[in-house]
Amino acid sequence: MDEVSRATPRLAPDERPGLAMIANCMAPYRANLHALIAEGIPELKLHTLISHGPAEFDWSVNVPESIHANYFGERDDSPLAGPLHAPLREWRKGKRLIDYLQVHRVRAVVCQGYRYPSYLRTMRYCHRHGIPVFYRNDSNIRSDERLSRGKQVAKGFIYRCWMPWVDGIMSMGEYGDQFFLKYGAVGKPLYRVPCTPDYDFFARVDPRRLYDLCQRFKLSKERKYALYSGRLVRAKRVDLLIDAFAAIADERPQWDLLIVGDGPLREELQKRVPERLERRFIWTGFLEQPDCVAAYHAAEVLFLPSDHEPWALVVQEAMAAGLTVVASDSVGAARELVEDRVSGRICPVGNLAALEEAMLDATDSSKIAGYRAQSLAALSRWRQRIDPVAEIRRALVDNGVLETKLSSA
Repeated sequence: MDEVSRATPRLAPDERPGLAMIANCMAPYRANLHALIAEGIPELKLHTLISHGPAEFDWSVNVPESIHANYFGERDDSPLAGPLHAPLREWRKGKRLIDYLQVHRVRAVVCQGYRYPSYLRTMRYCHRHGIPVFYRNDSNIRSDERLSRGKQVAKGFIYRCWMPWVDGIMSMGEYGDQFFLKYGAVGKPLYRVPCTPDYDFFARVDPRRLYDLCQRFKLSKERKYALYSGRLVRAKRVDLLIDAFAAIADERPQWDLLIVGDGPLREELQKRVPERLERRFIWTGFLEQPDCVAAYHAAEVLFLPSDHEPWALVVQEAMAAGLTVVASDSVGAARELVEDRVSGRICPVGNLAALEEAMLDATDSSKIAGYRAQSLAALSRWRQRIDPVAEIRRALVDNGVLETKLSSA
């Protein structure tokens, strides 16, 4: 998607009532989840309304026709801009979103965020006109602990202003439930709608692409690789990961650290690596998804020691590829999927000694196979228990948008 185009209301090509999913950018995991919704809730026509342009990375995304993507952002409309950026433009964008809902006979809306005035205007309109609207986000109670008391009070005030407008909350997991209950969702129905990657895509690897990746970054079959995949920013604590690996490197001489991703801290982090270990750190920069899959399959263990990580889709991706996951106890997805010392390791936030111990444990040659097998099994059990499309259907049935569950006959 080279340019974010302005959407204008137009008549829908079929007569089905609509379900609108409003989000700030298009990403591969979003396209996948929306395709599953379009297939799993065929009674409604899904409309994917993208309010802004690319975020940190401008992914190459195969957008299925079934999700009916429409773009409302301007060329410079970054989803990372603050809530008060271009407020008049945002307010007008809210009117365009509302016009779209009217023209396309939208019966229910899922709003993925509240920080933009356009979203608040749309939620308020839905509430006033009897259109069920659901709020979905990856908010995490552990991340909230980092805020000062004053910021938490201010946040609570803002949430309580718009919370009466929504008919239900779609959280990612337990940490999300705790967050929303703290900020005014008591009495609101809670639905579990986590991010959902294409699991089969990450489970399989193209041998040729894996070979090319290994050639490009000089990865050897004789070595073992620990992996980090994500942005190079403060909250991810890649500095802590570098220090932990440097501390145990002599005890794991056959292991190297593969760092996939880019960001403003790359140069600073590269300087942090001890000179004697520089060859054991491989920096790939940003990789498109097919190459990310190859990187997962070149590695054994994923490390994510973040201070602040609302969800972390990389946990699901890595587990689908059969990796052990070592994560901090702030990571929302790890809370749901990783059992410490069974299917992976969980470490206290910011604890270098604990991360070193977990790194030694997860890279122990006598434990790797067991951890990886348990990781795959844990993901399988979780997927059987958590069905985001079924949860969205339940929300629609609860609010009279759909009369009954779709028959399996």
